[in-house]
Amino acid sequence: VIFTPDGMALTNNHVIEGAAKIIVTMDDGRQLEAEFLGADAIADLAVLKLPGTFETFLPLAEDVQLRVGEWVIAIGNALALPGGPTVTVGVVSALGRTIGGSSGSPLYNLIQTDTVINPGNSGGPLISLDGRLVGINTAVLRGGGSGGRPAIEGIGFAINMETAVLVSDQLVKDGRVKWAWMGVFLADLIPEMAAGLGLPIREGVVIQDVLPRGPSDLSGIQSGDIILTMDGNKVATVTDLTRLLRTVFAAGQDIDVELFREGETETVSLTLGERPSR
Repeated sequence: VIFTPDGMALTNNHVIEGAAKIIVTMDDGRQLEAEFLGADAIADLAVLKLPGTFETFLPLAEDVQLRVGEWVIAIGNALALPGGPTVTVGVVSALGRTIGGSSGSPLYNLIQTDTVINPGNSGGPLISLDGRLVGINTAVLRGGGSGGRPAIEGIGFAINMETAVLVSDQLVKDGRVKWAWMGVFLADLIPEMAAGLGLPIREGVVIQDVLPRGPSDLSGIQSGDIILTMDGNKVATVTDLTRLLRTVFAAGQDIDVELFREGETETVSLTLGERPSR
């Protein structure tokens, strides 16, 4: 997706990962060699710079308000079929989805759509009927219905614009994204588990393990602690916590973490670190 008149372009990290040279083919057949500005495997996004100026582009806007059931259009180079791009139409099926990413790190807060997405659509635009860019097509779930498993149809995913704007801004500025990091392994507190243990709480995020000398270890957070809030923001699930780390908090920021530990609630001060690239 070309998103500025001076040729800034957004695509998926998995599309260009490992490339020695990146060539972008335009609608009129011109082939332009792109300059690589930066990529982030965690968000599966990359920013390129194309030579020249462009009258047609899709600006990135963070305040996109999507609704489930809204019609959307996906454009891409599906299966590299000759004759130009492929356009498919569908609806927004759900918001806030989480799936496993190609880097091994989950992709959070995705748009689910039944718009047909195939290999070659990755990195292309998902647009609204009024022509606004609302997502970056990135993945599809497939299954053949063998071995008693149901067939999967119409389950595609796109990165939302909140993530796209945050990541592209940092890639253009610094060539990398500085994600806030706690240095812990996490799991959701399951209500049935909480009831079985006699806990007076029913939701939160369980600290399964703490990396030695990581930010949480230095703050005194321990395995078995249950996170309830972070800087006043309720944390009911790992998805809630991850969204705060990726969109609200920054590396180096000091936050207050409310914990449930050994039958009591206490608050610790945590200085967030920067997540390692791998």
